[in-house]
Amino acid sequence: MQFRVRCLWPLAALALGISCASTTLAAGAEVLAPGAITMVVPYTPGGTTDLLARRVAQGMSERLKRPVVVENRPGAGTAIAASTVARAPADGRTLLVASNATLAINQHLGIKLGYAPEDSFDCVSLLATVPNVVVTRPDARWRSLADVVASSKAGQPASYGSMGTGTSTHIAMEVLAQTTGAPLTHVPYKGSAPALVDLMGGHVDVVVDTLVATLPHLREGKLRALAVLSARRADSAPEIPTAKESSGRDIDIYSWFGLVVPKGTPPAVIAALHDAAAAAVNAPALRKDLGPLGVDLVGSSPRAFGDFVKGQQRMYSEIISTHKLQLN
Repeated sequence: MQFRVRCLWPLAALALGISCASTTLAAGAEVLAPGAITMVVPYTPGGTTDLLARRVAQGMSERLKRPVVVENRPGAGTAIAASTVARAPADGRTLLVASNATLAINQHLGIKLGYAPEDSFDCVSLLATVPNVVVTRPDARWRSLADVVASSKAGQPASYGSMGTGTSTHIAMEVLAQTTGAPLTHVPYKGSAPALVDLMGGHVDVVVDTLVATLPHLREGKLRALAVLSARRADSAPEIPTAKESSGRDIDIYSWFGLVVPKGTPPAVIAALHDAAAAAVNAPALRKDLGPLGVDLVGSSPRAFGDFVKGQQRMYSEIISTHKLQLN
């Protein structure tokens, strides 16, 4: 069974849902509780989520006229950060940068999360989607995903690092392993930075990460890309083949990141946060800086993001059940 979730459709569909709220940003700031806003990132500093969060936080801070402080709380496949935010007061002063794992995958892990992906949060805005890419060291013996599969099936199982158990990067590689019969060894990490350090240090064979986190190393020749796990090549790195071109397998699973708040946050507060986030995402400077790195910036409305999350929840449930993936 093939799973095709094009990286571009969220941009086209959700762009229609971007709010044209009449409330000004200054007036929106007045509905928020006094004090700084904390934006919780469920990964280590230095990775894709952290980079995106810090740029968006800066833009939101300028528009809301108050500090928006990024707090990194990695671990447990984003569940530590998510449970922390789920228990926070629903006053708009605590945000979570949620991902595929947080809202569409963790419920399939078979563990106690400390939050409910379907019920613990209100959606604010889908910030961005990002292609996933498989990379290795320049001196590695593999030149394609097909080489990794063949080597593993021949008695030399490759180890691959992901951004954590149950993340989109983990699931994409498990789909590859299941559909090819290759005994790949999973090594979960808490974020991009430690995974890439271990890869370049020779402690893991390949890493599947976002294009944003890996592209600078690819451009410097410190890493070599084997494939993007998408149905089409990335505009920012058209030289990298797709999963199908590199392995013969249709895999189209990308990363996405959006802002959520604790369930029960007042609609006016959500609207104010959305307006500030959308303005930050649509700032020309941010698009100029992140677009060439492989980030598809969105800035959707709360309703459009909520509909998107429901679709992703259905998709991952189907993938996990069809391939009988063991994610714990």
